[in-house]
Amino acid sequence: MQAATMKHYLASLALCAQITTAQAAEYPAVLDWSQRAVLSTPVSGVIDTVAVAPGQRVDAGQLLLQLDQRPFESALRDARAQLHKHRLQRDEARRELERTRELYERRVISVHDLQVEEIAFAAAESDYASATAARDKATLELEYSTLQAPFDGLVLDVRVTAGMTVINAQQATPLITVAQDQPLHALAQVAAAALAGLATGQAATVTVNSESYSGKISRIGAEPDGSGQYTLTVSLDPGATTLRAGLPARIEISH
Repeated sequence: MQAATMKHYLASLALCAQITTAQAAEYPAVLDWSQRAVLSTPVSGVIDTVAVAPGQRVDAGQLLLQLDQRPFESALRDARAQLHKHRLQRDEARRELERTRELYERRVISVHDLQVEEIAFAAAESDYASATAARDKATLELEYSTLQAPFDGLVLDVRVTAGMTVINAQQATPLITVAQDQPLHALAQVAAAALAGLATGQAATVTVNSESYSGKISRIGAEPDGSGQYTLTVSLDPGATTLRAGLPARIEISH
């Protein structure tokens, strides 16, 4: 009786295993960064500081690279001085216009004299607006001369060294490449028939180097590739484990 009971128990376990296997789908996958950014600067200059190296971890906002600040700071000082001058000239033109209007209302001067002062004030106002724009541009270019990490991540490539001249007048020169590795993405190619029952946010397990990580479906491709397969993306947090893009993985999804 005990032998029969044990046999029945083992048969039940085998049946459960078959059901579990039938309810779980597995897909070969490959790891990829969740973001990859090739960074540059829209301004030209001489590189003064390269603050990072390939393989280094960085925080969002951390300094990556800085051009020589002196020409940008000089341009900003000049722009501020020009703005101050044109502000004074505009204010004086406004006062002169107000005096001319009073004289015109008292019929001391002609309408032509009034129009001359109105034109002078409009010109001063325009010069002031141009000086303001020049100040804003110089401020922005000073900001652009410093390159910062756009997110927490890993430096993949540094293509420049201190002392090099960067000329970005026509096309931006790639300087530093960074990748976001938390979360990572596991990418699998899935047939259209296998997409039934899958949805973004659905739980999944990703296995890499015999270690399993909890994840969830973050994207299901809307269009097939050349072979008719759809890209299934699962996001996972590797935690303190160092994983890299390109590593083979396996995605398991329970239905």
